[in-house]
Amino acid sequence: MSPSNVASICFLTPTHRDEIERFARLRQSIELHAPAFPHVAIVNTEDHAEFAARFGRDSELRIVTTADVLPSVIERHRRRSRLAWLTGRWLRRRVIKSGYARQLTRLYALASCPYESAAFIDSDVLISRAVSPEDFHVDGRLKLVRQRAATAECLDYDISTHEILGNPLHQVTELFDYRCLPPCFRKSSATTLLAEFKRRHRPRWVRRFIAQQRPSEYNLLGYAATVLEGGAGYQLIECGPAAGGLDRGAFQRAAGGLSQSFLPSSCPATE
Repeated sequence: MSPSNVASICFLTPTHRDEIERFARLRQSIELHAPAFPHVAIVNTEDHAEFAARFGRDSELRIVTTADVLPSVIERHRRRSRLAWLTGRWLRRRVIKSGYARQLTRLYALASCPYESAAFIDSDVLISRAVSPEDFHVDGRLKLVRQRAATAECLDYDISTHEILGNPLHQVTELFDYRCLPPCFRKSSATTLLAEFKRRHRPRWVRRFIAQQRPSEYNLLGYAATVLEGGAGYQLIECGPAAGGLDRGAFQRAAGGLSQSFLPSSCPATE
C-alpha cells in the first residue's frame, strides 16, 4: 500500500507521574520499532512539568494535558479525586475517580486529535517488532477489530454502552467487545458519538458513564463506528473462537512479570 492511501494515525497514551517509568520504556520501544510514528501523550495537568522535562526533546512525541482535552467541569472533578481528604461522603458525587477520568480522557482526546485516527496504547504496553501506519489499514481503511462478547464481564461492558446511550435493552440482540489491543478508532467516531449525545438530549451522559460498574469508552466508540457511521472508513475484522482469537504480535502488555502479546492480523475480514 502506498503511503498516500493511508490516513494519518498516531499512538495515543493517557498517563500520569506514577507511570512515568513505564512510559519511558514504552517510548524506548517506540523509538526502536516505530521511530517515525507520531505519539500523543495526555498527562494529568499537574504532572505536565515532570513529563515535559524528561521527554520534551522527543521529536515525535507531543505532550498535552488533561486540561487541554477535557471539558472544564470534568477536569475540575478529576483533580478533586487526587485530593484524598476531599473524598468525604458529602463530596463523592462531585469526584470522578481516576479510572473513569482516564476513560473519558481517551474519548475526548480522540475527538480533538490532530490526526485522522489513533491507536490507543497504555504505558504498560511495549512494541516488540517494527510497525508502520500501513499495518493498521486495509486499502486505506482503518482496521476495526471486534469479537462477540463471550463472558459475563464482556457482556456487561456492552450492556453499559447501550445504557449510557439510552438504547432500549429489550431491542439489543447482539453484544460485542471492541477492547482488542491496540484499540484503533477514527477521530470522526469520537466527534460523531459526542454529537449523538447532543442529538439525543443527553447532557448528563458523563454522570451515567461514571455510574456504571463497567463502562467502556472503546465499546462506545465501536458503536459510533459501526452503527452511527455505518463503518465508513473502517475495515471491520471479526475475531472469535473459530478464528483462533487474537494472535501473537507486535504489542505486548506486561502482566505479573510476563508478556502477553496481541495482534489481530489473521482474523477473517468482513465488510
